[in-house]
Amino acid sequence: MDSPIKSSGKRRPVRRLTRQKHLVVADLEADILLRVRARQDLSRVELASQLKLAPSTVGAYVDRLISEGFLVEWQRPEHDHGRPPTLLALNPEGGCFIGVDFNAQKLLATIVDFSQKPIRQVQKNILPSDSASQVITKIEDTIAELGEGRMKDVLGIGIGVPGAIDLKNQVVKRYAHISGWDNIPLGSLINQIFQVDVFLENNIRTMALAELWFGQGRGLESFVCLGVRTGIAAGIVARGELLHGENNLAGEIRGWLCPFGSLHRRENAGGSPAIWECNGLRALEEIASIPAILKTIREGLDAGRETVLQPASEPLTFDDVVYAAAKSDPLVIGVLAEVARTLGWVCCQLNALFNPPKVILAGPLVSLGASFLEPLQQAVNEFCSETNQIAPAVVDSELGYFNGALGAAALALHKWKPSR
Repeated sequence: MDSPIKSSGKRRPVRRLTRQKHLVVADLEADILLRVRARQDLSRVELASQLKLAPSTVGAYVDRLISEGFLVEWQRPEHDHGRPPTLLALNPEGGCFIGVDFNAQKLLATIVDFSQKPIRQVQKNILPSDSASQVITKIEDTIAELGEGRMKDVLGIGIGVPGAIDLKNQVVKRYAHISGWDNIPLGSLINQIFQVDVFLENNIRTMALAELWFGQGRGLESFVCLGVRTGIAAGIVARGELLHGENNLAGEIRGWLCPFGSLHRRENAGGSPAIWECNGLRALEEIASIPAILKTIREGLDAGRETVLQPASEPLTFDDVVYAAAKSDPLVIGVLAEVARTLGWVCCQLNALFNPPKVILAGPLVSLGASFLEPLQQAVNEFCSETNQIAPAVVDSELGYFNGALGAAALALHKWKPSR
C-alpha cells in the first residue's frame, strides 16, 4: 500500500494569518475613507461598484466605520418624489491630525479634524542661530501646543521637512541651512514622545499634496508645484501620485545651473537660428530663492541704486520687497524681472520633462500677485514657443503660507489606517 502523502510545507501560525487578515481589512477600510474624502456624496451602492465588491460586504465595513465614529450618513434634499438616497460623509469628530512644515526661517503647523477642516494654526520663527536640537524642540513644543486638550484624539502627525529623506527609516538627511541637521531620526523621535504614527515627507511635496487635495491641482492628473522659499524645489504629481524617484530626490532642482543676468535673445544674420545669451550660469537657489533675491536687492542698495527702500542697519525682509514692488520701485522691479526670466526658463525645462498642464507657484513670491506672475508667464510662453512646446499655465497657490502644513496634515490623514 502506498504511504500517505505528507505535506512538505510548514503551516503558518494562526496568529500570523489573523494579523494579515487584519491588515487586509485595515487597508480596505482606509480605501473606503479615501474614496469618501475624495467625494463626500457616495452611496453604499456606488462605493461597492467602485470597489467591485458585493454591497453587503461593503455595508459591513461601512457599518463598522460608522460605529467607530469615522463616517456618518446623510441625505441630500431632493425636490422630486421618493426617498432621497442615503450618502456617506466623514465625521469631523472622528479624530485629529497635525501637520508641521518648516524651513530655515519659519515653522508652520496646523491641526485639522477628521473632515480635513483646520481647527488651529501656529507659526514660530526659526533663528539663524538655532541648532538642529533647538529646531526639534520647537517642533515638539508646537505639536504639544496644537494637541493641548485633545492629544488623545490625535491619530497621526505629518511633517514636511526640507531636503532629502530616507522614507523607509523616517530619517531626515542633510539640510545645509540648519546647523547640525544631518541624518536626524525625526520620525522615531516624535513617535516616542507622542505615541502616534508619524509620517515624513519633503516639504515641497507636502505643498504639492495640499494643492492636489485642496488647491489649484484639485481634479488634475498631473502638475508641478514650484516652491520658492529658503530653497527651491519642484513637487511633481504624475497620474495623481507624487513622484519620488529612486532615492527620493525627484524635484530637487535647487542646484540646476541656470542663466542669470539680462537673459536675452540675439538675432543672427543670414536667417540662422537665434541664440539665447546671458551673463553666465549659477545654481538656481543662488538666483531665485528668497535669500538670493534679498541679497541682490541689498547689493543694489549698497551700490546707491535708485529705490524707495532706505539703507538701514535692519535686515531687509521680503515684506520690504512686496512694499517696494507695489510702489513700482525700479531696483526691486528690475531684480524681480530677472528672477521671473530665470524661473520662466526653469518652467520651460520642467515642461519639456513632464508636460504638465499647470505649474503652481508656492511660497512668498505669491504675495507679489500679478506683478510677478504676469512676467513669469510671459517668460514661460516665450521660452516654450522657441522650443516648439505648448506652455503650461502658471498660477499662484491660493492656500497661503500654511499650505505645506496643511499638506503634511493631509499626508498623515491619508496614510493613517483604522486599527483592528
